[in-house]
Amino acid sequence: MLLVTFHGGSSGVNNIYAYLTGSGPQTQPLSTSVLTTTATLSELRGMAASSCLLYVANGSKHTSNILCFQGSGLSYTLQSVFIDGQVNSVNHPFSLTFDSSGNCYVSNQDTNVVAWFAAGQPNPVASYWSTVKQKTKGTFLDATFVASKEGDLPNVPTAPTLEKGEGGLDVNIEKGKMQNSVRDVLFAAGILFVVDEPGNCVRMYEPGTGNYLGKSLGALDSPTHLLLDPTGATLYVSAGKQIWSAALPTSTTKPALAFTSVFTTTLGNISGLAFDGSNSYIAIRTGTPQILITDETFQNPTAFVASLPDSPEFLLFLPNPAK
Repeated sequence: MLLVTFHGGSSGVNNIYAYLTGSGPQTQPLSTSVLTTTATLSELRGMAASSCLLYVANGSKHTSNILCFQGSGLSYTLQSVFIDGQVNSVNHPFSLTFDSSGNCYVSNQDTNVVAWFAAGQPNPVASYWSTVKQKTKGTFLDATFVASKEGDLPNVPTAPTLEKGEGGLDVNIEKGKMQNSVRDVLFAAGILFVVDEPGNCVRMYEPGTGNYLGKSLGALDSPTHLLLDPTGATLYVSAGKQIWSAALPTSTTKPALAFTSVFTTTLGNISGLAFDGSNSYIAIRTGTPQILITDETFQNPTAFVASLPDSPEFLLFLPNPAK
């Protein structure tokens, strides 16, 4: 089945929808409320599944946290607030990923920081940031793993502003408000990949230390979401109305990441991506919100869900529930 989070908010969908996979186009979801909780859900974003646990970024500016649900099939019940929004780097979380040591990395739109946690507790600021050149002095936000290049952000405790080329994340501020900032995160091949939307690139960092390993070659047009192919050899990123692919780096010392465009649509901007082992799924966020289904290499698109009640954000494939 395909799990879908939506833009949400006061007039949007603030739960997870589930759609049946392997049976052609879908007109009705299997469920419109996969999550059961008395906690406030708003602007849900990234998801991560592990055994019978489902981790969800609860992205509202007023309820920022990472929630952990337990269950299976179409029913997941809140087990815990895995990461509390009281940590000052966690604000409007977008996505999350886990490394091979169990550390959880969370990208945050309003602090423009990737924060990291062990068993839900904040880790110290990554050691790399003690070695970089700073334009202005300050204190890094709690649990910073990847820092913002600009430290003076709206409604955020002031952090250092960094020199160019140190690996800080770009940010776009308009009329005193955060406009574009960090997006998706994904751990693969011993590297943490971080989507820098205003920087038009995917940046790479060494897990544990935060050492900056470089960025993707060329320029992507406002990239947002990442996906690893089923073989673990190719990384995909959505950017505007396109999907790009790159072979995963074979070295963590001087990794190379060169993207090539593999899919273009006129339907609207693309957000989340997913694989089910045989097919690929593409969320269309603007225009008519919908989900496309294609072959594994993002060719021959057709409608999977022709119309959605809200703009889709993230997609996650899980096995269909038992009948």
